[in-house]
Amino acid sequence: MKTFSTKEITLTAVLTAIVLVMGLVPAFGFIPLTPMVGFTIIHIPVLVGAYFGGRKVGGFLGLVFGLTSLFVAFTRPSGMLDPIFTNPLVSVLPRFLFGFFAYDVLTFLKGKIKQGYIATAAYFGVMTIIHSALVITLLYIAGVNFWYFDIYGISEELTREGTLGVIGYVSTYFVGGSSFFGFLLTIVVVNSLLEIAIAIVVGTPLARRLESVLEFDKE
Repeated sequence: MKTFSTKEITLTAVLTAIVLVMGLVPAFGFIPLTPMVGFTIIHIPVLVGAYFGGRKVGGFLGLVFGLTSLFVAFTRPSGMLDPIFTNPLVSVLPRFLFGFFAYDVLTFLKGKIKQGYIATAAYFGVMTIIHSALVITLLYIAGVNFWYFDIYGISEELTREGTLGVIGYVSTYFVGGSSFFGFLLTIVVVNSLLEIAIAIVVGTPLARRLESVLEFDKE
């Protein structure tokens, strides 16, 4: 694997700063809607990095995204599901994998969709779906099995009973009987559709605009 080029280093540094600011400034990158539901837009700079920098840049930014999420979960949890993100398998692993393989998905879509603008829009939409599916799946598994740290003393509003209650409530919201698919469907409808729309509307024109000035080897 080639070392980082000057352009890759510059791109990575700028986007890393953006990811850190979005992640560490309250309600900027991780945006709470209710105590139960929130969404993130931090995956957009990760996808931009992978778009121009390939696996190396995308994987690194995904790792920074995940570590930021882990840090926020330990220090500034605001939602009932946030304590589950103290498990790196939920906060870090899916974000790294998401960033690392984003360029492969982009290459596949560009091979299948000849219209460049549509291919770029599909990239931001599909990768947002993949990100949500990875995180939601691991969130549910870790949540129902108590695979996370007990940090509830950090906030009077957070309790373990509340976390379990949210998982149970969300799981049964769309389907009768508690199930993973009910949990997945509810989060996708309430949360992920908004993330998908924002990623496409913001990411697509940004990537297309930058494409003429950020061309370099992505391998």
